[in-house]
Amino acid sequence: MRLIRRATTLLMASTSVQSSTAPPAYDVVVYGASGFTGRLAVEYLTDRYATSGLKWAIAGRSRARLEALEAAVPIIVADATDAASVDAMVAQTKVLLNYAGSPYITKALPVVEACARHGTHYVDVTGEVALHRASLSRHDAKAKETGALIVHSCGYDSIPSDLGYLLASDAYQERYNAQPERARLLTRGFEGGGISGGTIYTGLALLGYADELMTEEAKGLVAETLAKGSYPLNDVCGPETRDTAKIVEYDELRKLWMGPFVMAAANAPVVRRSMELLGRDVIPYEENSGNVYAVGALGEYVLLGVGAVLVLFPPTRYLLKKYVLPTPGQGPSREARDAGKFASEVYAAGPAGIAVARVESGDAGDGGYKATARMSTEAALTLALDREKCAAGGVSTPAAAMGRALVDRLNASGMKLFVIEVGGEFNY
Repeated sequence: MRLIRRATTLLMASTSVQSSTAPPAYDVVVYGASGFTGRLAVEYLTDRYATSGLKWAIAGRSRARLEALEAAVPIIVADATDAASVDAMVAQTKVLLNYAGSPYITKALPVVEACARHGTHYVDVTGEVALHRASLSRHDAKAKETGALIVHSCGYDSIPSDLGYLLASDAYQERYNAQPERARLLTRGFEGGGISGGTIYTGLALLGYADELMTEEAKGLVAETLAKGSYPLNDVCGPETRDTAKIVEYDELRKLWMGPFVMAAANAPVVRRSMELLGRDVIPYEENSGNVYAVGALGEYVLLGVGAVLVLFPPTRYLLKKYVLPTPGQGPSREARDAGKFASEVYAAGPAGIAVARVESGDAGDGGYKATARMSTEAALTLALDREKCAAGGVSTPAAAMGRALVDRLNASGMKLFVIEVGGEFNY
């Protein structure tokens, strides 16, 4: 009997070791799958990868809401406030694709911590620089130790900016055998789509106008990040620079009038961090709208000013939230998403000349949601299926973590990322 008990104990120990070292059951788990952008990612995976052999699952707090998606893939119930459920979720997958935000700064850090500890790669679509900075300070060392790549900002914030910079900078160096001295993004069109309730309320929370969504810790992280100036994510900083134009200006290199670009504050710090991680000169980088006529740039200032006034005063802010703005989980219609499109150009310039890269949505739809679901999903698949083409572990950026491997996947998906001009030679 003693021998039987001893054999049983050894067998159980062996099984435990095998289960702890067994490969993950899934390539990708989509967490927050029942949210607005999460649903679009599930739809994209179902449509494009149903017969590919990809192993994936959906996860979230509510089994009923996940079952309502009718995704025909396994369901994992997990809640960011329940550490055991998060551990169980991230241990089952190569990559955790996280859409559970609004705002991310209050919910994502426990998920990032678990991924870093388990060696599970992590992707999200947040434009919250404070979350990226907190991930760096708290979890970069562990992620490097385990090999986990933690990559925030894998949607419209900030893939077009980051990969556009990568392509333009590479083209400049290949042509001139030198590094550029400045870089700039100019939007060349953003049509259709709209904005979801989750995004709106995240913005209000980060600006201090939806305190019910923010913890005291989150408020402190946002304040610390704002105090860091132009380089909140960098160890190596370049010259102090702005994120976007403050007045209507004319870009002599591209012959366009520049207005403000509302996403610049989210994108510019990511691109500046990529410069450092890629071992390149950390140079001034900004983002602006590009307009053929000055009146277009001026109109953008007017719209931003009106919006700021409406949000600033409590009575109008109350009316907007109660009667106008969508609530979390709501967003633009399918027709609006399908009809949407965007294009951005990033140029790298120096004494030798200029190189320009263009990023277009192609058939991906509107930038904020449909294309964001595609970009983030392809980023997750790059980490899951093309890991050998990616960087070593750590808290990183799309360009530094995945680089050309992600460019290739996005081009194959129907988007368009390419160099259009080097030194006056055009490639349209």
